Amino acid sequence: EMGGEASRLGGAVASSFQRLGKEDVPASDDAFWSGLIVASSKDAVFGNVTPELVRALLKEHPQNVATLARKAVAKLVKASTVKGALKHGSHQPVLNSAALLSRLLPVLFEGEKEHHFVETVFWKGDLPSAAAPASSDGKQNAVSEVVPADSAKEPLAAPLMDAILALLFKQEFTCAGASDTAVWEGGMGGGAGGGKGSAYDAARAEMLKLLLVTCSETLYVTPDEYKAAENRWLTHYTSRSPELSTRVLVSLCNSIFSYDPVGYGIPYSSSLLSDPREGVVDAALQTLIVVLDYSPGSPAAASDAAGAGKSGPAGIVTERVLDSTPAAQHAASGNSFRGALRGLSGDRDFDVLFDGFCRLLNNPHQANNTLLPSSMKQISCFQELLILFWKLIDENKDFLGYILRVGDINEVVVPMLYFMYEGRKDPSKIGLIHICTFILLLLSGERNFCVNLNAAFAKRLPVDLPPFTGNHADLLYIVIHKLMTDGPNKLDTLYDCFLTTMSNVSPYIKTFCMPAAMRATNLFEMFATKKRLLASEHYPRYLVFTLEVFNNVIQYQYEGNPHFIYQILRRKKVFAELSALAEGKAPPATPETPTAASEGGEGKGKVTEEWLKTWAESLPLQPCLRIMQHLLPQLEQFCISSTVNDEAIVVDFLRTTTMVGLLPVPHPILIRKYQQNEYTSLWFTTYIWGVVYLRNQTPAYFDAPSIKLFTISYVDA
Repeated sequence: EMGGEASRLGGAVASSFQRLGKEDVPASDDAFWSGLIVASSKDAVFGNVTPELVRALLKEHPQNVATLARKAVAKLVKASTVKGALKHGSHQPVLNSAALLSRLLPVLFEGEKEHHFVETVFWKGDLPSAAAPASSDGKQNAVSEVVPADSAKEPLAAPLMDAILALLFKQEFTCAGASDTAVWEGGMGGGAGGGKGSAYDAARAEMLKLLLVTCSETLYVTPDEYKAAENRWLTHYTSRSPELSTRVLVSLCNSIFSYDPVGYGIPYSSSLLSDPREGVVDAALQTLIVVLDYSPGSPAAASDAAGAGKSGPAGIVTERVLDSTPAAQHAASGNSFRGALRGLSGDRDFDVLFDGFCRLLNNPHQANNTLLPSSMKQISCFQELLILFWKLIDENKDFLGYILRVGDINEVVVPMLYFMYEGRKDPSKIGLIHICTFILLLLSGERNFCVNLNAAFAKRLPVDLPPFTGNHADLLYIVIHKLMTDGPNKLDTLYDCFLTTMSNVSPYIKTFCMPAAMRATNLFEMFATKKRLLASEHYPRYLVFTLEVFNNVIQYQYEGNPHFIYQILRRKKVFAELSALAEGKAPPATPETPTAASEGGEGKGKVTEEWLKTWAESLPLQPCLRIMQHLLPQLEQFCISSTVNDEAIVVDFLRTTTMVGLLPVPHPILIRKYQQNEYTSLWFTTYIWGVVYLRNQTPAYFDAPSIKLFTISYVDA
């Protein structure tokens, strides 16, 4: 029965569009237009109306496209202004109108530079000029209606957007409650829930998809064009009242964080039942990250902090400050959704958010770690969750402070390190590795985060980690080392972030295990060779980060770190070479072959002797040289006097030593705090829209060849 109905609707949509392609249908032909809307179920529209068909229609009969857009928008506006509940019989035409607009708008956006249709019809409320007059048989085409009866100017954009927002809270359609403050369901905000149930979920998901589509003109501009122009759709959404923005934000968050992908803990339950919740959770996440990302005025408005600190090769800006410096709140952005995000407060709401993040972000590694293969449903929205988490900790410093004080932040750290480790071999996961890296960098600027990493790591992850017994900082160091030594070349722009994070956490870690200490000293050795230092302008900076790690361990955590001290002592030859460089005693240094220059990927030609000497003089070598000077003679004496055939014996001996009074006065702890800047703002926008594009493939909302914001490369699966 269902199949027959679907094919009947599909046939009706196909034949209506055939007529639209042949003649200009008058706006007054109500039977035709309402018949088309009644037949236009989402499946019928996406199954029969291809982007090519819309493009042809736009070229031959732009008036028809304009009339169809007007009729669909009118249907939504009418439903949104009905007093009281939206009767059940009106639901389908509203959903169908949303499906038609979701199909039309991306195609209109992609060719806007040529035809200015969106500007003419949606913003000015005019009708497009008629198509070329000659018809296929060479006769003149009489443009049936140059001036339709209802030709008063009717801009569609603002009424459409306001109708979408109103329909998100329409009684009996997307919401149970009739009050003006009802949210979708319980959770944050303490308000009563507006009702669960799959009927609501389907309507909510479709309205959110349409909202997302109206914002998607960003996909069809180049990054430079994006920086120069505003997205008026997003400007409209992000300038709504604080009350409405908060109501939308809380409703979407409550839907997302009440989601339980595992169901009642019954294995395989997800393969037996379809999950209407997933559609609304995905749409809610994608809508949220798109509206929260937008900076009204111009996207460069987010770059107020640019230039405040030192920029690394990835354009990441950090500023060195004392570790007691509180996290600074950003200036108001003019985006009402960011204002709402910043306004969230209260332990209860923060618990709802943080518990939800922990539960959902841990799902992918748990689902891959079950005894029964594929028995647990695995969510696909983890990238959106991470972006939302980033937005929250970047905007709402009360939330950040609360989760570091009260929550177990390692519940978020472990899944991120899992995504990074597991994703390093997959070219499509480069963006995922970036977002995890940025979050870890931002967190590492907070003292409480670093201290929390001392908690023992006991989970088993479904990846080939080297065996170790240690804490979460050990896991962090092991994963970063793996990404730097066994990751794709595309990650070298993240070295700065990786090493900054390692340096930031190092003063607070009571004990590093041997595998972690060994990997940190291996990274030092990797950057300390003369050939490498001459090969890339970035390597000297990386070497400084690794030395900071050593100095922090030596000056603040000497007692608990004999493994680390032992690994440093084993590198005495490397330190001797670096000291010789600083004293200008090193043999003349010019990269002997072009390969040396290309090894770092950044070959900048010859680095002069003079430059190298000046640079080497400022290397913070003192603490390491002191421990060598003091401990190496003792260690050699110990090894001569007792037969030592085991590292553990040496490490035990080092436990008994002390450096009290022998080291330079400890420096105050300085950490590098992440600063927002234009580069990262643009990176986030591109990444967010890349995720939105990839996650809306069935049905395909956005046609790949027309996208200009990023390039899509196909990799063999």
